[in-house]
Amino acid sequence: MQSARIHPNDDMFHGSTEHYASVGTQMADFVSHAASLANARSPKVLELPCGYGRVTRQLVTRFDPAQIHVADIMVPAVDFCAEEFGVHAYSIVDPVYEFKNVPDEFFDVAALGSLITHLSGHNARTVMNHFLHKLKPGGVAVVTTHGERSREILGTVDCYQVGDAARTHLLASYDAGQYGFVNYMPDHSLEAKTVDYIGDSYGIALIPHQWVSDVCRENDVEIAEYRRGGWDNHQDVFFISRK
Repeated sequence: MQSARIHPNDDMFHGSTEHYASVGTQMADFVSHAASLANARSPKVLELPCGYGRVTRQLVTRFDPAQIHVADIMVPAVDFCAEEFGVHAYSIVDPVYEFKNVPDEFFDVAALGSLITHLSGHNARTVMNHFLHKLKPGGVAVVTTHGERSREILGTVDCYQVGDAARTHLLASYDAGQYGFVNYMPDHSLEAKTVDYIGDSYGIALIPHQWVSDVCRENDVEIAEYRRGGWDNHQDVFFISRK
């Protein structure tokens, strides 16, 4: 059953329960579609990072909670999801971008929603290299990026509260076909609790499509589908299939 309780430290809740539910439902839709692409009727699902359950609460309305595994670096968030939704939960241990305590080659579907969007190119590549190995052969990943649609939005407004110089750097990097990354400004309000917990390695990335293609090629996986701005008319969505 979907929980009505939203944790007070949930940075994904910005005051609108309707929008909060809509974004979580969209990702659950992507996971359902990925399960279909993987031909998995009762899929083992990984959600990483889970945060305080914006998506998890939607997943448990569609899949058996015993088949859902969630993970996050934030221990209180992991504990909340386990207690609230009855799913398997992992508190990510060092090195935090390698997910060593999450089983490899185990999942039919793995969702990486809005993580590499906040990491440097080096850390994002580490994440992708390890995350994609959580899939079984034939499994499908859902990965979201700040890409085409995000570049369009950032071109009109400093939507990520990074400041003029950082915004210019992100746009110039992306337009040159390069991975762009900047730290949040000290007085930002976006995901402030998350940044306080994780530290200053967490910021804003702008990621070209080609970067994702290159990482997929390096890991011998394929982009099965791509949806520009598919998540909340903001983040680009990749469905990535493991051979």
